[in-house]
Amino acid sequence: MATYKYATKELSINNAKKFLHLLNAAEDTSTTKNSVILYTAIGRSTEWSNDPTKDEVQDNIQSLDYDTKRRFIGAKKIKNADVSHVAPRYNWTTGTVYSMYRDTDEDIYDRQYYVITDQNNVYKCLYNNKGAASTVKPTGFSTLAFTTSDSYTWKYMFTVDVNDADKFLTTGFIPVKNLTSSSGTEEDDRQLAVQNAAVNGSIEIIETVNVGSGYHAVANGAVDAGGKFTLSLTGSGDNPPSSIDDFYNGSTVYIKSGTGAGQLRRITNYVGSTKTMTVNTAFATVCNTDSRVIVSPTVTIIGDGSGAKAYSSVNANTGSITGITVIDKGTFYTRAQALITANSVHGSGATANVYISPIGGHGSDPIGELYANRIMINTKLQDPEGNFRTGAGYFPSNTEFRTINILKDPILKVNSNNVLQATESIANTSNSPDTLRFTTKLTASYLSMNSDTPINPFSVGDIISNERVLNRAKSGALEFVTDLGSTARNTNALSNAVKAANGDIVFISDDPAQSDTSYYNFYINNVDSYSSYAAFQVNDNLIASDSETNIATVTSMSGPEANTFSGEILYTEHVEPVSRTPSQIEDIKIILDF
Repeated sequence: MATYKYATKELSINNAKKFLHLLNAAEDTSTTKNSVILYTAIGRSTEWSNDPTKDEVQDNIQSLDYDTKRRFIGAKKIKNADVSHVAPRYNWTTGTVYSMYRDTDEDIYDRQYYVITDQNNVYKCLYNNKGAASTVKPTGFSTLAFTTSDSYTWKYMFTVDVNDADKFLTTGFIPVKNLTSSSGTEEDDRQLAVQNAAVNGSIEIIETVNVGSGYHAVANGAVDAGGKFTLSLTGSGDNPPSSIDDFYNGSTVYIKSGTGAGQLRRITNYVGSTKTMTVNTAFATVCNTDSRVIVSPTVTIIGDGSGAKAYSSVNANTGSITGITVIDKGTFYTRAQALITANSVHGSGATANVYISPIGGHGSDPIGELYANRIMINTKLQDPEGNFRTGAGYFPSNTEFRTINILKDPILKVNSNNVLQATESIANTSNSPDTLRFTTKLTASYLSMNSDTPINPFSVGDIISNERVLNRAKSGALEFVTDLGSTARNTNALSNAVKAANGDIVFISDDPAQSDTSYYNFYINNVDSYSSYAAFQVNDNLIASDSETNIATVTSMSGPEANTFSGEILYTEHVEPVSRTPSQIEDIKIILDF
């Protein structure tokens, strides 16, 4: 089917860049909000329906906006240093055939055209020796493209530094960034040098398509004498020059070494008896007897840029073109073609493709050039997160979680120091704390103790309610049970009380602020209540969902530090149970694909 509409890959790149830009927005003021505040939120301590097998994500309002959020445990703020563009990782391995950059390849971003080495250096493949295997590892930090002995041509792009490697380098992805300035590290200095040295519209590679036949060349000619417009060759060597007049007319001579090296001229006349050639433009530096030259068919580059120059190489046995070497990559080309010509006496049929650099030049835009349209967010959860003693910003290590989420712009009940505020406000750069507690903290005293040990204590995972709603259920004061008789109300009181007010215990700890060992802190989430009734209050007697026995009395409580159902979930992932322990760091890496 013909394609007439196409959303370009640059759209994905731009969206990823814009996402990152939002996180780097200017500081908010009291009247404006320019920032986007993101948190990595973990949640769901309760089991899946077939635990440990995770449930599928349900992409609907009830699941994402309500159920997932009410099960949040805690959240950690995502900072600028926690986010990076990433691209697929391709390790350099000897014997592998890597794809080469071609500006006409519509599938280039699906190919392995760049590599990362064991030194975390990243190189882009500009030429793969006609699809041969790479056997020589690229090394070095040159701002210029270079060719290894296996005839691969590489462009050094950047090095992944230690910090970025720790946060964003995985078996599947490498971090990628563009620099506007250097932080002073060697890695930044190198990358910035490459970016600044990039040449817009340059031609690094000209690849032969048809090699032709019947061509002649002098591969390593020795200069006998040189003049402003002439040079004479000796007749010695493995491939001596022809003795036929005009034989090299139309070909080019390239001074490959010695005096005058690097000059390329077109031959307008050749005298076979003296091996003397006349060139179209005067030599800037006259050749000498130490000069060595290549005489070969002319490569003419035609395009809308300027300055690109190249010479060809010829197989002496077959008379075919074996390759084209670019000696000046030129500038500002957007289209170009290469013509290979000698003269009417010998050689025909060779053609070649010219490959123009991306806009800005190779190495100018690593994010765009490696198609790093994914964003990785790295969050490390340590113990403790927040303040264990006060519960400010606290979420515990001795618990489990089963969802990982990215939450955007929650409405906060606290300031940047996790201090409760009289007025809720949307998260911004001035009021957002590093961590948020999404659980309700209940401080309660056990009613029955055996010395310092509670009798019939609660456990993590218990669903709790309270005596206040239990009594309402028994008396018929809960609206949804008023039609029941007294016997039925008493029989169903516990289950109805749990329906009217409940919460899941996420974590339990003794209260370090109390000398009385009966006091404990209970962190609960998934809190639910009927109508406008408060689920839990100070002085409530807590009960378990399977018993009417009063177990502990609430002496103080502190609700979640953000509005439970506020903010947007940009990403959610269901995982098998992750058990947090005090000695463990959870290294969470989230990939967003734009």
